[in-house]
Amino acid sequence: MQLGIPLPQTPDGRVYRYSPNEHAHPRHFVMGSRVEGFSLPEAMTPRMSHQPGVPETVCPYSGVVAPDNDFTHPDDLAAARKIVEHAARADMQEAIHGMFEDLGRKFSGSKSIKIKAGPRPVHKPVPRFVRSDLLRELICDECGRDYGVFAISLFCPDCGAPNIHLHFAREVMLVRDQVKLAHGLGEDQSELAYRLLGNAHEDVLTAFEATLKTIYLHKVAIRPAGSPDAKTVGNAFQNIGRGQQRFAEFDFDPYAVLSPAALAVLTLNIQKRHVIGHNLGVADAAFAEHAADSRLGETVPLVGDEILQFAEIGQMVVNGLDAWLANGSPPPVENSTTKAIVAPPTRETAAVKIGELGPLAVKIGLWIAKESTHGYSDFIPEDELIAAFPDASLDELAFAVAELSTDDFINTTSFVAKRLPRMTSNASLYITFDPYALGGDPAVDVVTLVDAVLAKKGTVGVEELHKETGWPLRRFNPAFAYLISQIEERRVLKGGTNEYPARGFYLNDQDRVELHRFASRMRP
Repeated sequence: MQLGIPLPQTPDGRVYRYSPNEHAHPRHFVMGSRVEGFSLPEAMTPRMSHQPGVPETVCPYSGVVAPDNDFTHPDDLAAARKIVEHAARADMQEAIHGMFEDLGRKFSGSKSIKIKAGPRPVHKPVPRFVRSDLLRELICDECGRDYGVFAISLFCPDCGAPNIHLHFAREVMLVRDQVKLAHGLGEDQSELAYRLLGNAHEDVLTAFEATLKTIYLHKVAIRPAGSPDAKTVGNAFQNIGRGQQRFAEFDFDPYAVLSPAALAVLTLNIQKRHVIGHNLGVADAAFAEHAADSRLGETVPLVGDEILQFAEIGQMVVNGLDAWLANGSPPPVENSTTKAIVAPPTRETAAVKIGELGPLAVKIGLWIAKESTHGYSDFIPEDELIAAFPDASLDELAFAVAELSTDDFINTTSFVAKRLPRMTSNASLYITFDPYALGGDPAVDVVTLVDAVLAKKGTVGVEELHKETGWPLRRFNPAFAYLISQIEERRVLKGGTNEYPARGFYLNDQDRVELHRFASRMRP
C-alpha cells in the first residue's frame, strides 16, 4: 500500500521547495501554480532550458535540474512523518477499542466474564503546519509559473528561463514607491524626504551590485573542472572598471549595452552613492572633481527623477546580463527610461590640467577625443577645428596645436601656404584625454585586454580580440594601442588595416612577463 500526503501550502497556495544543491544558498524557495489565463507555447522558447510542466524542478539559484521529489523541503518531510504518526496512532486506538467491543459482545451472556470497552477514544487534532510566503514573489514571463524566493535567484524553477530581469524590475518598482513617498512629504519634513531619497538611491546600487555579483559567481561556479580559482570578489562591482575586469574573464562586458551618456550617468551615480552612504551626503574632493554641479563640503542634491533614471539604466545592464544567461536571447522587455538620458555636465575644460598644456590645447585635445569615431589616428580637418573654436585666432590655434604635437598627442605636417599644419591624432591622446572627455579609461580597459591575451597562445589577431570584448571600436582601439605599446615592436603586425592600430601580434615569454607586470601595476 502507498500512502500519499499533500504538501502543506502557504496562504497563497504555494508549497515549500528545497534545492538538492547544497551550494545553492539559501536553497529554500516556494512554488505556486501557473497563473490563470497564461497560455504555454507549444514548443520551448529560446530562453527556456527545461520543458515546463514535467515532474522536474530547476533550482532557481543554481540552475540544477532534478526530479520534483528531490526538492521536497525537510520541514515537509518532518510534517509528513507527524501526520503518518498521528494517523497510525488513531488507527491503532480505534482497532484496539473495536477489538474490546467485539469481545464484550461475544461474552455478553457470560456470568463469569464481563468485558466493557469503555468510551470511544477522543483523538488529538490532526497536526497543522503553517507555511508563510517569502519576500520576493515572481511570475515567470516565459511560462507563467508563480514562485517566490528568499534571495536573488537566476532561473524560473519550472522552465529554467533566466528571470534576473524580473528580480531587478521589482527593485526598481520599490525605489519608485520610495521616491513617491518622499515627494509626498511637506516642506517641514524636507530632512526626512532627503533621507528617504538617499535610501532609495543607495538601494539601487546595493541591488545592482548584488545582481552583478550573483551572476558573476554563478558563472564562476559552472566553469569546467580544473579552472583557476577566482579571486575574492569583495566590492569589485561597486566600480565599473573593476566589474568589467571580472566579467572579462568570460569575454563579456555588461556595460556594452549602454550609450556613452548612459554610462556617464551610471558612473556619476555610483560615485554619488559613496558620498551619500559614507559622507552623510556631503561632497568630498573626489566627487566634487567629477560632478560639475557639486562643490566641496556642500550637500549633494538628490532628485527623484534622477534616482529613477539611475535605476532604469541599471535595469538595462541587468537585461543584458539576463540575455547573456539565455545565450543571447533577450528578455521580453524594452530598454527604456522615463526621461531622455543626458550625460551629466562636466567641469569647464580649462580646469582640466594635463602636463604643461595650455587651456586651449587641453580644450582641443578633449574636442578631438569627443569627436573621434575610431579612437585611433584620426585626421583632424583644419576647417572643423577653426569652426569648433571660433573665439580663438589662427595664431592661438597654431600654438595650441604645436603644444599637442610637442607632447606627442598629435602628428603634424607643416605646409608653407597654410597657417595650420596637417593633423592626425596619436593613441596617447585618447589614453590621456578619454577619462575626461568620455568617462571611460583606456588604462582600465587595457588590463582587461592583457588578461585575455595572456590566456591565449600563438598569434593574437586584432579582430578576434575585438569581437571577444564586445566593445565599440571607439573604446577598443585606445586600449589596444596601449597594449601593443608594451610589446616589442618587431612582434607587432603593422599595416594591412585601416580600422585598428595593428593586425595583431605574437608574444614570447619575455613579453608575457612584461605584460603580466604591466597589468599588475595598472590594476586599481
